[in-house]
Amino acid sequence: MRIVGGSLRGRNLACPAGKDVRPTLDRVREALFNILSHASRWYDDDENPLYDGIVLDAFAGSGALGLEALSRGAQRAVFFDRDSKALAAIDENIKTLKLEDRASARRADATKPVKASAPASLIFLDPPYHQDLITPSIQALRAAGWIDDKTLIIAERDPRDAITDIAGIDILDTRKYGRCQIDIMRLYA
Repeated sequence: MRIVGGSLRGRNLACPAGKDVRPTLDRVREALFNILSHASRWYDDDENPLYDGIVLDAFAGSGALGLEALSRGAQRAVFFDRDSKALAAIDENIKTLKLEDRASARRADATKPVKASAPASLIFLDPPYHQDLITPSIQALRAAGWIDDKTLIIAERDPRDAITDIAGIDILDTRKYGRCQIDIMRLYA
């Protein structure tokens, strides 16, 4: 697994061992970040959540999504995972890529997150499939202050899993890539 674009393009990433880890494929990350590079179309001003604020990579695994965001210009990234092997891989990747001043990993559960000091501009949710974790994660992150009406939420799910249906959340785009589906959402303004 590697960074597919930006200033760190081609750099390899450590991936935690185990069958529970399902990294987002390189081609899916490339397609997703091509969409996100034009995310300002969902805003009234020139703001772009990829470049203007904090990125939260929840259910981070290797941290590939958040690290890709940093490579492509994000200011700062926070990584949540509960698994010690995942956190070790994320810490190794942050150190190897020399991103210690822009990234931090926390043992945290997106369904029971710590309070945010400020809302994230972009949140990646890539939970294990078939466990219905996207909706409770969005609700918990919203209650903890990680989500406001400027936050763009990117959720990866199995296309057979139910679509997220939360009052006040608007699905802006959805794309299917083989066995994964990406839903891009945000709160109604």
